[in-house]
Amino acid sequence: MNPQTLPPASDKAVTPNPALADLQDIILPDPIGAWPWAVGYWLVLAILLVLIIGAILWLKKRAAYLAPKKTAQGLLATLDPNSSHYPSEVNQLLKRTALSYLPREVIAKLDGDAWASWLDTHLPKQNRGRIGPLLDKRHQASPLSTDEARELHNLAQRWFASKAKFSSPQVNSSSSQTSFATAPLSQASTKTAEEQC
Repeated sequence: MNPQTLPPASDKAVTPNPALADLQDIILPDPIGAWPWAVGYWLVLAILLVLIIGAILWLKKRAAYLAPKKTAQGLLATLDPNSSHYPSEVNQLLKRTALSYLPREVIAKLDGDAWASWLDTHLPKQNRGRIGPLLDKRHQASPLSTDEARELHNLAQRWFASKAKFSSPQVNSSSSQTSFATAPLSQASTKTAEEQC
């Protein structure tokens, strides 16, 4: 076939369509950027920021609250359990620590059973009732035995390790006087009732 003589079908394929000549390539829009964030993202970020700041402030306040107890734990470790003054030194350390948390007029007047019962309120239930008798031995001439000194040390450590907040002792002198005053009367009345029978 001669290149100069083309079949009529191929002539139509070579000739461009005038309607398609004005078309241009498709232009894609710019990709969507990450900024600015939607309002929901800003709200979540603000809530997270408030929670983080609140947690940091709470942890700082908690650390400041527990600082006297931690210091007392370090001082307790330096005391000599074999010393004859060990119960007195532990009692002084407990008293000084309590004074760091509560007013002097509340803590300074506590002694004896009232002091021991207040200390017991800040100990685990299974350890209550033992610290008072051990601290009372500070008034005796003989020192604590090795087991008693170890027990006092462990009780004081548990007291310092307690994370509970200190509350003021509820000592009411008039109610304690009335409870002591009514006990002998009730015993006397039961004795007279038994004698009458």
